[in-house]
Amino acid sequence: MFRILESQAPTKQNATDTINTLSSRLQSATLLEDRRAAILGLRSFAKLYPASVASGGLRNLINSLNHDGEDMDTTKVVLETLLMLFNPDESSPEASDDIALWLADEFTQRQENITALLDLLDRHDFFSRLYALQLISAISTARPERTQECVLTAPLGVSRLVAILDDKREAVRTGLLLLTAITVSSAELQKLVAFENAFDRVFAVIDTEGSLTHGGVAVQDCLSLLANLLRLNPSNQSFFRETGGANKVAAILKQVICEEDSSDGVAEWAAAQRDKNLWGLLSVIRLFLRAGSVGTQVNQESWWQSGVTFLILDLGFHPSTTITIRAEASSAFSSWTD
Repeated sequence: MFRILESQAPTKQNATDTINTLSSRLQSATLLEDRRAAILGLRSFAKLYPASVASGGLRNLINSLNHDGEDMDTTKVVLETLLMLFNPDESSPEASDDIALWLADEFTQRQENITALLDLLDRHDFFSRLYALQLISAISTARPERTQECVLTAPLGVSRLVAILDDKREAVRTGLLLLTAITVSSAELQKLVAFENAFDRVFAVIDTEGSLTHGGVAVQDCLSLLANLLRLNPSNQSFFRETGGANKVAAILKQVICEEDSSDGVAEWAAAQRDKNLWGLLSVIRLFLRAGSVGTQVNQESWWQSGVTFLILDLGFHPSTTITIRAEASSAFSSWTD
């Protein structure tokens, strides 16, 4: 009896059929609630079947950012689904590096897609900002040059990215990593980012994170971004000098030495990260002192007048300074005599 009933039961839909059905509903639904329900359904398949979800629903998911962007709940679900497509389960039968390239191509071939993500950075909603940044980062990893072009073309694209540095929440670290990624090779982006008051903003983040001694990986990220903006870029180096960058560096180095000389000293657990941060800052200083580079002499005078030269000497001969820091301090100081 049970076998007869079982044979008469409707065939169970497989994952592909369900994904296609949900994609069709997302495309044709006129009510926001129905579109959101379809997106929730696609999200449940995104980790395990990224290629199927992308094939059937990617364009409709992206379109939802433009059409339903004012609804935070829907936007959040769309962004989560898109991020899952970039980061499928390792056990997924559809997992492939090609999927990330395919997704990135779909975003970067239409300027309005990247612009829609950048628009989300204007919101104060935490998840909208964080997920949008993570998504742009994933796209940039797959297609760095195209992402740079889209950011440059988007209205206030660079301004919106740099403004993330004012966010006191976790989004600031994602913003730092993204800015570092897109400024590695683009001199134009380096200049635009710098002129969005990036130097002051980066120093503010360093201070908020606990400066060199108490700051963690976020401070390292700040120094990496500074290095990108200043390496072989005389225009940005000049802007750095004009906006008081040398004095800010001097203040940070003084703080490091004072904390080391205090009665409590620096805890052993904090010293290792402090040295990484200090090494990073010394490396940034050396970028200004390349022999034969434009502006090197002016840079030398700026560091001298701000007191950085003497502070580096102090670090180089300080009894508690590690060998690594002494070597970097010596290299920095020797640049003045080249």
